[in-house]
Amino acid sequence: MHCLSSTVGLVGLALVGFCLVVQRIRGYRRLRHIPGPFWAGWTDFWIIRTQLSGRMCFILADVNEKYGPIAKIAPNWVVCGDGAELRRIWGVRSGWERSPWYKGFRFDRNLDNAFSTLDDKVHETLRQKLMPGYGGKDVDNLHQQIDTQVAGLISLLETKYLSTKTDFKPVDLARKVQYFTLDVISSLAFGKELGYLAADKDLHDYIKTTESTLPIMLTTTLIPWLLDIVQSPRLSWLIPDVRNMAGIGSVLGIAHAAVAERFADKAVVKRDMLGSFVANGLTRTEAEAETVVQIIAGSDTSATAIRSTLLFIMTSPLVYRRLQAEIDAGIKDGRISSPITDAEARNLPYLQAVIREGLRLWPPATAPLPKISYQDQVVCGVHIPAGTHVAWAPFSFLRNKDTFGPDADLFRPERWLDIDPAKFRAMNQTVMMEFASGSRWECLGKTVAEIELNKTYVELLRRFDFTLVDPTNPWDSYNAAIFIQSNMNVVVTRRGKI
Repeated sequence: MHCLSSTVGLVGLALVGFCLVVQRIRGYRRLRHIPGPFWAGWTDFWIIRTQLSGRMCFILADVNEKYGPIAKIAPNWVVCGDGAELRRIWGVRSGWERSPWYKGFRFDRNLDNAFSTLDDKVHETLRQKLMPGYGGKDVDNLHQQIDTQVAGLISLLETKYLSTKTDFKPVDLARKVQYFTLDVISSLAFGKELGYLAADKDLHDYIKTTESTLPIMLTTTLIPWLLDIVQSPRLSWLIPDVRNMAGIGSVLGIAHAAVAERFADKAVVKRDMLGSFVANGLTRTEAEAETVVQIIAGSDTSATAIRSTLLFIMTSPLVYRRLQAEIDAGIKDGRISSPITDAEARNLPYLQAVIREGLRLWPPATAPLPKISYQDQVVCGVHIPAGTHVAWAPFSFLRNKDTFGPDADLFRPERWLDIDPAKFRAMNQTVMMEFASGSRWECLGKTVAEIELNKTYVELLRRFDFTLVDPTNPWDSYNAAIFIQSNMNVVVTRRGKI
């Protein structure tokens, strides 16, 4: 009897093994005509290892460089590095949809948000309710609230981290910038900043927790069967609830308390983003789901854009001098207020060139953002079987030499100035893909992000000079679909009066 049981067990294992081999062979044959790393054709381990390496965005760009604009990166995944094809895929009525990868951004496993929903109709309905708030139409004093947080960042640097000839006070600018973006989005989202700048510390260990959690979470999105387990109602008792996690849970608790005020019997009414969402028909549970996305997505990407562009400015002396000269001249001529307005900033051509060049050279949003079609398609002249995930590689098309010139790997804002209008439009259209501009999935936070960038560089560079402590090792930067950055140690000194 024992021998019979052992035999049955062995046969069962053999059948499972046989089925797995057959499945792998079928998966390989589907995309065998598409080049890519050898192991990527047979197993998901290649893309999982790439995600965990902290260099995923650069590795995908290398894959496109080696294998072409369409390359295989997993048995059911390809990566596209062609901006024009990606715009077509992302277009309205293109036949492409969000892939199940997006389900990994259900921070509440039972409820979708505007980023995680796969249903185009649900997504469009949510967007209509969210756009007046994100766009600032329903938010009182949006610009002034951002000004307040910019002033908070300046005050923090002035009072605690200003170096002199006799007093050396290096500061991790990466952390302070993230405190700033967290306070900006929270003040706009529910009418009160979280207080990171005032406290000058990682309140509730939110940053520490997200930096340790997000890489794992984003790896899970690449494994469909594991994602289904994580989000299964039957297994919910096995999986930690994000609302109860240290750090993230504390911040979400503050956000959800603000939501509760708006839906109480004696509801608090404010003209902030949350107030706009409520006025435009969001339910309480929908509002709670959106606050999670606002805080995480609204702070990390803006922080990355500011950090990276400041780094490029500090390591490019000609750019640094020219940008400060434009700011100084604008102040002297009365074209720049204190603080600078968004409209004034948009009329500073070199500032705008620096902003676009920073976004181009170091795109802050690098998650694979795969789209899927349930019919066979052709991308870059290559047959893509139905059901294949098509990811993007922003570091491929944003450094494309045909679009941006032979020096596309160089931070050179001058490429945006005094050029043919058609060339400018082509370049700008490509860079704005970082916000998914022109698609039905355009970033809702684009308006706020642009205002932040327009104000921050001017207000910092009109007052301070920044010097890297160690130019050979300027920061620690880890790519986990978003960038995790720290140890951007700089010396801040006061500039003389203009």
